Amino acid sequence: METRHRTIPKDSEESVDTLDLQTINPEARVMPYIVVLAGDSVGRVVRLDRGQAMVAGRTRRCDIYFNCENISREHVRFDIDGKANVVLTDLESTNGTLVNGKKITSLTLQDGDRICMGNVILRFSLKDDLDFDLQQELYNKATRDPLTNAYNKRFFLDYLKKEFAHHQRYEKPMSVVFFDLDDFKRLNDTYGHLTGDLVLKTLAREICDVLREEDIFARFGGEEFVALFRHTDGERAEVIADKLLGVVRGMEFATPLEAFKVTATAGIATYDGSNFSDAEALLKHADDRLFEGKARGKDQVVR
Repeated sequence: METRHRTIPKDSEESVDTLDLQTINPEARVMPYIVVLAGDSVGRVVRLDRGQAMVAGRTRRCDIYFNCENISREHVRFDIDGKANVVLTDLESTNGTLVNGKKITSLTLQDGDRICMGNVILRFSLKDDLDFDLQQELYNKATRDPLTNAYNKRFFLDYLKKEFAHHQRYEKPMSVVFFDLDDFKRLNDTYGHLTGDLVLKTLAREICDVLREEDIFARFGGEEFVALFRHTDGERAEVIADKLLGVVRGMEFATPLEAFKVTATAGIATYDGSNFSDAEALLKHADDRLFEGKARGKDQVVR
């Protein structure tokens, strides 16, 4: 068989850009981060920003928040210098901090170190920023709805159980709100599924823009969404839900056929410290209130 070779003239326009490898500083691309191996939000990755001090603990004021009862409110501090060196300091936590099985007060971390705080286990890593992006993408795929970027059902249910246990222990109120777009099947049949997807994405984005950072919003399935409001009683949850339905009413969509608007119905369930035995019962009550709102005529809040 004849072998053919392609010859490229010296003056050909098909050339390869040259790169001075000596100008690349590999350390500039290395970044420190932690990966959650066990406990709250397994798989979550957190970038440790150079030149910063970042506190991890059980209060949402912390730079790195963990929803775990056996972690102190401010448990540890990560001090990161400009060269990605990281010093871990225990902030006199109740249960202490272990690195590779040994209790520490302050320690310079090494790549691969395992950090234990209560029942949370972290791995410290020094990796290329591309590796961080990959880890972040994998975590997002595991916890986020691919269409709307709201949290997915699995993440929400896991989170709800932990929050219920916390509020049950301290006898604090919390509320769950189910949202369901009204007449969504008719919308899809009239304007098409691409328009229906746009409505879902827009709704999730608009609602997330007005929620508090500590609120959890998830797509539960189809056109149904659910929100968790910590330390929130029923009266306050109803005010928030009314506001969110107003946001939905304000959305307008243009199609080749016509412009249209949408509405939604919401059902609320509130835990007052003793009225529900578990998270599943709380969730079912919110779902029942949602269907009650549908039966009453839709576009309303029921609790």
